[in-house]
Amino acid sequence: MYYFLNGGLSVSNSGIEHAQVKRLKLFKQKGVPAKIVMCEYNRFAHRNLPLYELTDDDYVNMFDFFAGTVTFPERVISISDLPIPVGYQVKDIDIGYEVYDGNRKTMRISLFPNGSVDTVDYFNGDVNLTKQDFYDTRGFKSSTKTYDTADGHLVYEQFYRPNNTVYFEISYEKRPNYYPATNIQLIDTQGRVHSLMNTGLAFTIMLDELNEQDGDEISTFISDRSNLVNVPMINMKTPARKIEHFHSIHFRDYWDPSSSLTYPSISSPELLNKTDLIITPSQHQADDMKKRLRSRVPIVAIPVGVVPDEQLNARHIPISERVPGKIIAIARLFPEKRLDDAINAFAKAYQENSTLSFDIYGYGNGADGFKEENMLKQLVKNLNLENVVKFKGYIQDMDSVYNTAELLILSSRYEGAPLAIVEAQSHGVPVISYDINYGPSDLIQDGKSGIIVPSGHVDDMATKIEKYFANPKLMEQLNDGAYENAQRFSGDNVWKYWEKYVINA
Repeated sequence: MYYFLNGGLSVSNSGIEHAQVKRLKLFKQKGVPAKIVMCEYNRFAHRNLPLYELTDDDYVNMFDFFAGTVTFPERVISISDLPIPVGYQVKDIDIGYEVYDGNRKTMRISLFPNGSVDTVDYFNGDVNLTKQDFYDTRGFKSSTKTYDTADGHLVYEQFYRPNNTVYFEISYEKRPNYYPATNIQLIDTQGRVHSLMNTGLAFTIMLDELNEQDGDEISTFISDRSNLVNVPMINMKTPARKIEHFHSIHFRDYWDPSSSLTYPSISSPELLNKTDLIITPSQHQADDMKKRLRSRVPIVAIPVGVVPDEQLNARHIPISERVPGKIIAIARLFPEKRLDDAINAFAKAYQENSTLSFDIYGYGNGADGFKEENMLKQLVKNLNLENVVKFKGYIQDMDSVYNTAELLILSSRYEGAPLAIVEAQSHGVPVISYDINYGPSDLIQDGKSGIIVPSGHVDDMATKIEKYFANPKLMEQLNDGAYENAQRFSGDNVWKYWEKYVINA
């Protein structure tokens, strides 16, 4: 069995998760058993699986694994199933119900769209939130959070099996500036109790149990998020093959390959030597890592993007049938994507060609209050481009977007192998991209399927955009070149790399 390790699977995902799903589909197509394995708690995951054309058989989450709910029949939990004391009053509200003991509010119940219980909030006599129950979309209470009513910080978490027994609990202790997890208790599938320092240790236990379930077979574990899952994978005690798959740069300062290494898994010789193989998305990065690490661990390049046969065989849409002047960017609204450069380059090109428009697809970072997204929107406002630059958010199905666009621009500070480039080219969309570490120069045939410009040169990017749209013949050539270049990433071509370096190694 092949296991692809990651953090979580949500409605809005980055290119890493999309690359994992594409890889899983390729393995299934080739008849090689594989699963995606996630370490983060996610009570919505099984509702999200159909968005990626996945089933319960394709996916296992650590919390599902220990709860015994990897597969679980969906059911509805109604308000009548909750332990509401006799005599309490239940009032309808927009999102569900509120429960009162006389004039004192004791509970607030939120519902999923299908009417099943979503969350239950509990309040004390001062109407301070004391705890919350969270329900899985499949219809069972999956966790409870308890709060310090003095300042609202989380102090205790419990995770439940459907029979309401606790299998995982985390205690948080107050420090001057934060509440670290100070005690973690896990009951594994064999009923053994573990006292742990962090959730990574729980993930290691799960991986070992998964591995043991495969019997005498030596299974392969592929870590796709080094910061989350590589060390837990390396720490496995059962015999397995362990592969670290990089999706981004391996050094800290994006402009300096000689700067400090990003993750302990490669900066620590002890950890690195426990890895059987390192995969990078491009040969350029593989060569750089070999020179830098000087390790006996093999380092190979395997393309990340996989273009389905149905897309490769789809009708080629010429430039003449696309929305005139339509430019797109596909990127998270995060600082490393440098979308302010893309907007400024577009603004300069727009001064010369007022038929242009720019649609940006991607989600912002809620963890910092959408700081970058707000900055980008303010920039568009300051440039008086609100009528032609649109923020489209995250869209699951991008086919219609690619099929109507005439150009994609990429302005990142760094990448591994931008999936958007491969996807765009497979739909005949040429790409103008900064020349960065790593990806664009490996994925784009400069002057044939797209155009490479020096990193950070906004004026050069603007000039290339202007010249592209001013030359219909060039647009047609690059449109044809993009379709042709995408053939490199057919399932059969990419599978040759997996066979050579992983399957038959």
